[in-house]
Amino acid sequence: MKILESDTEVIWAPNNDEEFLLKVRDAAVIVAEYHRITDHVMDAAVKSLRGIVAYGVGYDHIDVQAATGRGLYVANCRGANSEAVAELAVTLMLGVSRGTHIGDRFVRDGLWERNKSLSDMKGRELAGKALGLVGMGEIGRRVVRICKGFDMRIIVFDPYLSRDQIRQAGAEPADLTTVMKEADYVSIHAPLTSETRGLIGETEFALMKPSAYLINTARGAIIVEKALIDALRNRRIAGAGLDVFPAEPLSASSPLVSLDNVILSPHIGGLTEEAIAEMSRVTAEESVRIAQGRVPINLINRNDLAAKGIAVS
Repeated sequence: MKILESDTEVIWAPNNDEEFLLKVRDAAVIVAEYHRITDHVMDAAVKSLRGIVAYGVGYDHIDVQAATGRGLYVANCRGANSEAVAELAVTLMLGVSRGTHIGDRFVRDGLWERNKSLSDMKGRELAGKALGLVGMGEIGRRVVRICKGFDMRIIVFDPYLSRDQIRQAGAEPADLTTVMKEADYVSIHAPLTSETRGLIGETEFALMKPSAYLINTARGAIIVEKALIDALRNRRIAGAGLDVFPAEPLSASSPLVSLDNVILSPHIGGLTEEAIAEMSRVTAEESVRIAQGRVPINLINRNDLAAKGIAVS
């Protein structure tokens, strides 16, 4: 706020209140964490609006095509929460492998005191296992670095990286089918786009080992939720660690809630003190750049704006 208020007037909008945003006629920049920024919102302030900044890495809540058509910059906080999300992904891998959520309930429910058998809590080690990444941006690269410490074999599907780039990161390039077949853990680290929506569905779950786990700290809609639920219920896969869901918040009536082979968390991948401080700083600095007529560093729609003849450097 100190950065923003040093150069701009700040108007707070209530959460999920598009009507409020439609009344803001003189905004130079819109900052949005989860609220959908539609073409209608952009048009309300089109005479003054210069850009939109996503408070975070994901930007699927912003109509980037509409923004580009209006010549608006769209930026995010690329890299600001990468360490936090990567660490949560590995936390979920460890948690589902060792059944820490089951052990926690076991102790709280007094079952340990009643000399109940511990044999059902026999876990698995990460060491020597195969980790498959779907997408390897900055978060994925950090996951690779951490999991190298577990002596894991790492295979990566990312059509936007060359085979050499993947190898240089210490991983093996592969197609999606190979990742799903060979990985003991499949971890999603791709953005939600028209290409990745529903990317992991019934066909992909059928390829996975019965002993494999799925981890998702990216976006819920990359996975076909019904197919995941069926795979978990029928033990076609061993389990899952999920921080994101197609509809958030996750309903208490969701079948996922009653499954004991799943760890659920409420989209907290980037919720660390360090990540929040960094995202706040990057968001504020990018907003000031745009408000001052400068090009943001983490520009998402760079190529499309350049094609329209708009300055991007």
